Amino acid sequence: MFDFIRKHLKVVMIAFFPLVIFAFVFVGMDPSMLTQRSPVVAKVGSKEITQNDWDARHRSYADDARIANPQLTSAMLDSPQQRYVVLEGLVRDAVFNSVIRDRHYLISNNQLARDLVKQPEIAALRGADGRLDMEGYRDLLRQNGLTSEGYEANVRYQLAMQQVLGIPQSTAVTTPEQASAAVNALFQSRDLQVKRFTPDAYAAKVTVTDDALQAFYSANQSRFQRPEQLDVEYVVLDLQHLMDKIKLNEEELRSYYDNNKGSYATTQEQRHARHILFATDASMSNEQRNAVRAKADAALAQLREDSSRFESIAKAESDDPGSKDSGGDLGFFSRGAMVADFDNAVFNLKKDQISDVVPTEYGYHIIQLLDTKPATIPSYEELHERLAKDVKTNMARSQFVEQADLLRNLSHEQRDSLQPVADELGLSIQTAKGISRESSADTPEALKNPAVLEALFNNRATQDKENIEAVDIGNNQIVTARVVQQHPAQVLPLEQVREEVKTLYVAQESAKLAQQAGEEALKAWQADLQNTSDSEALVVSRQQPQGLTAGDIDAILTLPADKLPQALGFEQADGTYLVANIRSIAPLFAEDVDEQQRTLLSNAYTAQVSQMLAAAEAETYYEVLKQELKVQIRAPRP
Repeated sequence: MFDFIRKHLKVVMIAFFPLVIFAFVFVGMDPSMLTQRSPVVAKVGSKEITQNDWDARHRSYADDARIANPQLTSAMLDSPQQRYVVLEGLVRDAVFNSVIRDRHYLISNNQLARDLVKQPEIAALRGADGRLDMEGYRDLLRQNGLTSEGYEANVRYQLAMQQVLGIPQSTAVTTPEQASAAVNALFQSRDLQVKRFTPDAYAAKVTVTDDALQAFYSANQSRFQRPEQLDVEYVVLDLQHLMDKIKLNEEELRSYYDNNKGSYATTQEQRHARHILFATDASMSNEQRNAVRAKADAALAQLREDSSRFESIAKAESDDPGSKDSGGDLGFFSRGAMVADFDNAVFNLKKDQISDVVPTEYGYHIIQLLDTKPATIPSYEELHERLAKDVKTNMARSQFVEQADLLRNLSHEQRDSLQPVADELGLSIQTAKGISRESSADTPEALKNPAVLEALFNNRATQDKENIEAVDIGNNQIVTARVVQQHPAQVLPLEQVREEVKTLYVAQESAKLAQQAGEEALKAWQADLQNTSDSEALVVSRQQPQGLTAGDIDAILTLPADKLPQALGFEQADGTYLVANIRSIAPLFAEDVDEQQRTLLSNAYTAQVSQMLAAAEAETYYEVLKQELKVQIRAPRP
């Protein structure tokens, strides 16, 4: 049959082509056949947030979180709930970015500069002439792992956000009466007498028999069920492993240094320039701007005839008050210190050359380059260790991308074995036994990722024994795995879990005895609140719950003042029964707090209430913006 098809291939294609067309017409075409575009997980107005956007933001979040706290595990960082929080953050940013753009909450360079110099670390870099030491500024940012562009973009965003949220937050004004009521409700304390009846005190009174244990075991078999478990084998593609295998020779390293040494400069190239500014502003008409341009053109014509007049013309005509008196002298500065058009003009001039008229947002400039200072670049020997690390990282990243694609393809094409992947990429096949759906301390780190566990417990892996799709688990690692053996969930026999059954049974019965004793004490207290023997005094509030649950605290604090004193009973999570006599509302401040401290604390409480109200107003405004922009989050909430 195959020989027939090969000999009559053209006829077969003609015969089958209409059938394919009819299939698409009647069944439809999957959009994914026409595009490899990442699926859209959220939409803000016309902006779409894709799965790739979400994954990239989550990787960035997880990497930053691991650096800040190495104790965080993948299970914590990669949980569905935490991933959803990251998505909500992406949506929030998109909402506010849309508002900032569409409503023109733009931050000018002057606003940015004013805010930057308010920061003490940056203000300290200003010289006697008021100019900012730009090199020192960039060094300060580099020490904190920042670039000037990224940092200033973030500051602009924060300033714009202050404008966006300024109005709703400013409306959150509380009157003194409202503030006082809120403070009293939020920070109120109550005096209690309490008595605790703990299960441990009654454990010895519990009678344990075989029949009782059998009955408890039969009634609670779900508590003694071992979950479904898997024995798996897996391989990990790791960037660090690739780096460790790379060997460099000095010739390669020196060549890299020669081609990239500019990026290792400790001080950037600087230029000494002077300028004459003919200022304009947004309020000017076209005629007025043209008149200013004509003045600049006239001054340039004079300088073309006699460049020695630059200083005198600057003193007479420049509109820059910071440099006018010094003949337009701006001193030395690095690339990026000035606005882009000015910057480009300066760094394209030769020494003593005068520019054409350069328009910027501040007006029209004529610039002369007076001198240059080359960048300071450490020697090859000084940078040797850093160069080696950078080159290895670059090479390893390139290999990582290639090998990641190869790993995905091989694990997909040969689904019944990891050996081809291991052989082709030089990886070792690792094994793990007793893997459950919920990761534990014994689960290998590479398998704790929720996406890995979900894939392993999929029917394709458990029943068909196919390799799972490769998963990027963050930290520059990619994992694929396969199930070797499946152990179904089963109820463990009583003989195997007898001690656990006994412990749980005793805990249950002793908690019942503790509750009975507590309820009897509660009845006695309710009959005579003066007879609360063997109790301890306690002061509780929302800020100091003293181990009580939020529900218990609400029940205590919401009792009307005219109903006090009153006795209540509370069951605790550990089986303890708590009897409490709520006697009175405690003073907001202790007796030993003097008047000055009371005023300070009262003001602090009021400020906290105001902040909470402002935050609530801002959150409400955000919800309104989401409705206006028709925000859709298509990924299901965990």
